[in-house]
Amino acid sequence: MRPLVSCILAISISVGLCPGIGLGQVTGISPEHHPWGSFDPEAWKLVRVITETLDDKGLVTSTSITETRTTLLQAEDDGVTLRIVACMEVAGKQLQAEPQTVKQGLHGEVVGQDLKIDDLGTAQVIVEGHKIPARVLQLESSGASSKTITKVYYSPTVTPHVLKRESATYDPTGENTLSETSVGVVAREMPYRVLAEVKSTSFIKAVQKHSKGTIITWAKTSTEVPGGIIAHSSKELDKTGRVIRRSTLELIDYGLEPAPERTGIFGRRRQPPRLRPPTRYVPR
Repeated sequence: MRPLVSCILAISISVGLCPGIGLGQVTGISPEHHPWGSFDPEAWKLVRVITETLDDKGLVTSTSITETRTTLLQAEDDGVTLRIVACMEVAGKQLQAEPQTVKQGLHGEVVGQDLKIDDLGTAQVIVEGHKIPARVLQLESSGASSKTITKVYYSPTVTPHVLKRESATYDPTGENTLSETSVGVVAREMPYRVLAEVKSTSFIKAVQKHSKGTIITWAKTSTEVPGGIIAHSSKELDKTGRVIRRSTLELIDYGLEPAPERTGIFGRRRQPPRLRPPTRYVPR
């Protein structure tokens, strides 16, 4: 999975606490605040990601199209189980991946992974000039090759509930930083057309810095759509600031019942997309 996709998945994770509990007590995760947790099994979404790779002159050298269908199999107190089916099209050739079943904890962690949660008290998050009281949680998880510490700024009453996330990943010694990610809500209750309807959405900005460069993503989310994310635009820069890759995600379809048969990359063969001639990328 490419880093920019991982970054967007991080954005889609909402962390909630049981409403009505005093702020002085660390409580369990509330499933209804997870992007999938408030939906019934068989809810699904289908997204298309178009990724372009650029050369050192800013010309597009390759384009890939990936459609991913994600279906909720089960939502439990400790996480959600998802079935993921992806198909990629490169140069007119379709590559179908094997379906995967993934169980994800309500903080976005892999189920079974040790996760330490500390309550750091309260703070205020400023969104569009408004100060929103938030509870600050610190999450710490460790693996064989890294340790990640994340601060989550959470509001039980204001959507999308997780208003800001600050994360850093270190090597096992804790002395060297491998990557840093900041995710924050920049606008709320923004009207945005989602298929045939206009829904209230949140606009989110994410910046991920690592040893090879930076990934900047602008995303739109809706609590009315399974999985949350409905659109994103992303660019990846190398250490010199040159754009080497850019990506867009669009919501193709979603539903609250079993997915119907459809055409496109899933379901039938189709003509390869007609790509534009290579164009020079002009930064704004």
